[in-house]
Amino acid sequence: MVVPSTDRETHVRFQTFPQFRPPLINATVYDPERLCPGYLFVAPYSQLEAKQITDPAEAYITGPMIYDHTGQLVWIGSTMFPGRDAYDFRTVMYKGDTMLSFIISTNEFYPEHPEGMAVLINSQYELANLTLPLFYTPEFNIHEYNIIGNGSSVLTLYTKPVLVNETWIMDDGIAEIDLNTGATLFRWSSLEHVPLTASNFHLPKPESTTEKRGWDWFHANSVDKNADGDYLLSSRHASSIYKISGVDGAILWTLSGKSPDIDHSSGFNFSWQHHARFKYEDQSTTIISFFDNAGVGINEESKTTGNWSRAVVVELNTSVRPMTTRVLHSYDRPDHEISIARGNMQTLPNNNVFIGWASRGLISELTQDGTPVMQAEFQDGKMSTYRSYKFNFTGRPHLPPVTKSVVHGSTPETANTFHYFSWNGATDVHSWNLYGASSNFSESFTLLANVLKTDFETMYMTKGYTAFIYVEAVAIDGQVMGRSIPAISEIPKTWIGAFCAEDGVCKIKEEDGLSNKESENDKTVVGSEDDGSDRSQTKIGYQPGTTSIHRAYEDKSLLLGVGLLVVCILAYLFIRLFKRRNTARYRHVE
Repeated sequence: MVVPSTDRETHVRFQTFPQFRPPLINATVYDPERLCPGYLFVAPYSQLEAKQITDPAEAYITGPMIYDHTGQLVWIGSTMFPGRDAYDFRTVMYKGDTMLSFIISTNEFYPEHPEGMAVLINSQYELANLTLPLFYTPEFNIHEYNIIGNGSSVLTLYTKPVLVNETWIMDDGIAEIDLNTGATLFRWSSLEHVPLTASNFHLPKPESTTEKRGWDWFHANSVDKNADGDYLLSSRHASSIYKISGVDGAILWTLSGKSPDIDHSSGFNFSWQHHARFKYEDQSTTIISFFDNAGVGINEESKTTGNWSRAVVVELNTSVRPMTTRVLHSYDRPDHEISIARGNMQTLPNNNVFIGWASRGLISELTQDGTPVMQAEFQDGKMSTYRSYKFNFTGRPHLPPVTKSVVHGSTPETANTFHYFSWNGATDVHSWNLYGASSNFSESFTLLANVLKTDFETMYMTKGYTAFIYVEAVAIDGQVMGRSIPAISEIPKTWIGAFCAEDGVCKIKEEDGLSNKESENDKTVVGSEDDGSDRSQTKIGYQPGTTSIHRAYEDKSLLLGVGLLVVCILAYLFIRLFKRRNTARYRHVE
């Protein structure tokens, strides 16, 4: 059950995970029949600079997240690394298994790996592997963690400050690392192979640079590898894409608006690009895709090669010199704006194109000919995601489902119990078996209902006071996938002293609470600690907490009382206003 947050209307909160604040996604499906199956992989963040978390809720706004195509949350990974931003979040193949990979941001305010790292997570959402900064560099480069060869190695980037003629310069490079041994299989340095004059920026004054803030002249942001062992490297600040020999590191060709390797008579140009990928190669042809930002700002001076960003597929005729280019496909940003940074393009299994436009988390799914199939974006315009992907994935969390039950009503006779249950990251839950009891022993539990899963959090109401509950997650074939730890329901504070003792002991009659066939006429709920997930002789203590009221309208008795009170108040105000012959107007606030 998704409820808009009271403090952030652009984010949501859940009863079962009150600390979560994932951003709302507004999704529109234009053509369901052409929609490629899969989940949306995003990693929302609001700023690139490291920040110290003072509000606990802030720790669960950013990080890796999985949504379905309707915008419903499936998994929030902030629990693994609270307060840390994530980049390049996607699925990968690792030794025959589908896993998740992403980069954790640098953050000096966290003692555990403040320099950042890349992680590999299995389908149970457990840490399987991690990569720390390479070659004694001060921090992990956030742009690329491209696992290839079924997990045998990973392509990544590094940034190392180098002092050149009293000027600190950032030397960006490629690294291919053996994931099993950690050995460096290939290393390439931009300073050793590309002249500084290739940069879009002028050489700064030496005194304006420091070791921590060197001149970011090259800014590598993606790397890929072809079947021949050569690499494709994108440099944002040179507005260039390089094909690099995997044998000796030599630059085989450069694709840019000013490269002598290219015949520019077609007028093809791009700038500030991201996410260059090999698509196809033979002896005379190379086809690549990349995200053309076309500028770094919204003013005309910043739109260097186009009025808006786009994703492109380009064919290069490599059999002639200079090479000729032909644009096979070009997909414009739907709102005709500039993505000033970030962005990516992915080809889906059904040949649809999935594009992450970065700002506001805007994403598009299109057919190969450019027909819109789906579009989505964060409701919070301040949120972005470095890249967006779409993948099939099956998640089976190692942690159990989570429940919360809240009792509403003035007395046990008129009470209703609202149940909330979720399983963070479980992708194949079809329904929930809801069990309840009026005492905290396992033999007391009976099946109350089988409830279809609705979204990340499912809500169900039962009449009467249900003291204890647990749920079973059920697959579509009826198999029980997991079971929650039995938990005690929250009761109204007004019941303390009237029906329940201060220690949480509640004495109620059989007909006042959960209906079952136990022999006793009076039920006593004894507060005590639970012993884990074992169903046998389970005892759970009452833990006082603030009673949730956001679903109170579903309690009919409470609704009637509140409704009568509202009618009386409105009648009184109407009479007063009529006598004064003044009119108050309603003002809608956005």
